[in-house]
Amino acid sequence: MSNPPDNIHIVNDLLERSTHEQDALLMDVDVVFYLASNTTPSTGATDLAHEIEINLLPFSRYLTALIRQPDLRLIYLSSGGSIYDPANPLPATESAALCAQSCYASGKIAMETFLTNAYRHRPTDLMILRPSNIYGPGQPYKISFGFIRSALQCIREGREITLWGDGKAVRDYLFIDDFTTFCHLALSLEWPDTIYNIGSGKGSSLIDICDVVESVTEQSLARAHSPETTPAVRHNILNVSHVNHDFGWQAQVTLTQGIAKTWEWLRSR
Repeated sequence: MSNPPDNIHIVNDLLERSTHEQDALLMDVDVVFYLASNTTPSTGATDLAHEIEINLLPFSRYLTALIRQPDLRLIYLSSGGSIYDPANPLPATESAALCAQSCYASGKIAMETFLTNAYRHRPTDLMILRPSNIYGPGQPYKISFGFIRSALQCIREGREITLWGDGKAVRDYLFIDDFTTFCHLALSLEWPDTIYNIGSGKGSSLIDICDVVESVTEQSLARAHSPETTPAVRHNILNVSHVNHDFGWQAQVTLTQGIAKTWEWLRSR
């Protein structure tokens, strides 16, 4: 989506800024969207020390700066796709049990815990979003991250796509415009609660995604299968009734529409 009018973009390097510089940058800020992360569910599967060093430590320093600003509100991007216990009934609600299957997920759960503790006396200044798998135009291509983006890249280059296991793993996919629409909405409203799932509320398998990609592009997508070697949640669908009740938000873009928009963007590059 295009930037809203009068949008101010502040570049903030969490690894380089001093305490004084962080405070100065936050002085006149109303809301911070914390999306920073240097790992993914696949790259952050087993290396705990790396997860702590590259994500948790910078986060803890920045959190210290955030809570010094009494009027600043924070929206933190957690993960709805990796932190829920696989034993939960689906779709998973915000109150469902958490169970990390990777160091990446452990980091997300830890950061949620730090945040709820830090903001326990001002909970209406904190929102934790647990998004499903966000995709869409502008998403960079990365190996082993972003299955829809990877599938479209394989179509464009005439390569086969590798499916994790039997390809029946189910995920909840959310188009980027639906996500940013909610973020813009949240800026102008009070936050009745702290934690919200953000997703489509519908599940699609990797095989389903490949089928839709073939339909949208009108091209065949060759498929290979790899062993399930890394920890991962096999089935995940988010219950989004809470955010719908509190904000009147729900995803508007269907999977086919979203993949078509992403394919159109990729072809135009």
